[in-house]
Amino acid sequence: MAVKRFLLLASLALLAAFLLTGCSARPGAGETAAAAADAALALDLPALTIDIDADGVPSIAGAPLSSFASLAPGLADFRLGSDLVTQLMEANIQHIQIATVPDGLRILVNGAALPSLRWDEERLANLSDLVDLLGPAVPSVVKAALPLISDVGVGVTLRFPLAQGADVIPLQAEGAATAPAAREAVLAQIGKAPVIRIPVVYDMEGNYTVQGITDAEWQALTGAPFGQLKLDAELVKNAVAAGVRTATVRTDAEGIHIALNDKELPVLGWGEGELLNLVKLAADAGMLQGAGMDADALVGLLEALLPVIEVSDVSIHVTFPAQ
Repeated sequence: MAVKRFLLLASLALLAAFLLTGCSARPGAGETAAAAADAALALDLPALTIDIDADGVPSIAGAPLSSFASLAPGLADFRLGSDLVTQLMEANIQHIQIATVPDGLRILVNGAALPSLRWDEERLANLSDLVDLLGPAVPSVVKAALPLISDVGVGVTLRFPLAQGADVIPLQAEGAATAPAAREAVLAQIGKAPVIRIPVVYDMEGNYTVQGITDAEWQALTGAPFGQLKLDAELVKNAVAAGVRTATVRTDAEGIHIALNDKELPVLGWGEGELLNLVKLAADAGMLQGAGMDADALVGLLEALLPVIEVSDVSIHVTFPAQ
């Protein structure tokens, strides 16, 4: 027994040492340790760096992930298709970083932050309540991990092969914090932030009304396909059975807010220019070519519109029928 325990500990120590040789700086490194200074549990680790070759085979520090099959079977089975890797190379996507920090989850592509989840203690508690509400539909490991997530700072960096002639993009791209200034400029120009509030009431059949006007009447009045906003009756039934009375989706300068039964859940944040980064990434990847206009012109148009979208106070409040 003692020999087996020693071999296991030695194997884990060797694995940890080997993995650390394949690590890189993690976005937000040090924040978790600082925030969890008095916590019994605290993890603040570098990002695990996984290199993907042209065939989609992953490796750490030059060793294939399959080498860790006995100690980390989940990692050992990870692999990407070669077609996907080719698409990423053609789009000049060189690396993707995913990292947890005390107040959320950060996602960066080519060093630029994209819209990602942000939370605080109250929102995490509300999310935990929602998980309890959903019951067996949510894996037990998720329920166990939620209370600890703010005290765990971990991450993974996926690096892809460079396309021929491409310049290397650093993991930590330097971007100017222009989003707040752009929002201030828009507010100075238009005076007040646009406000849109839409109350939607559903019945058990999935039909809805807005201020007493049915979906069919809205469609007849506007010609827009409002009928597509009907919900499946089974979905409404399940929501009511789960105790969901209201659902609210709201946007502001911070991002997209979602609340169930007036309890705020984690926010999809975009307050630091993440939306513009997403648009530029799509343009660089050629995803805007089929939009019917010059991609550069479209990016310029979206760049002008995004601050207006970000400052707008838009909310859709959905009410479900009583049980």
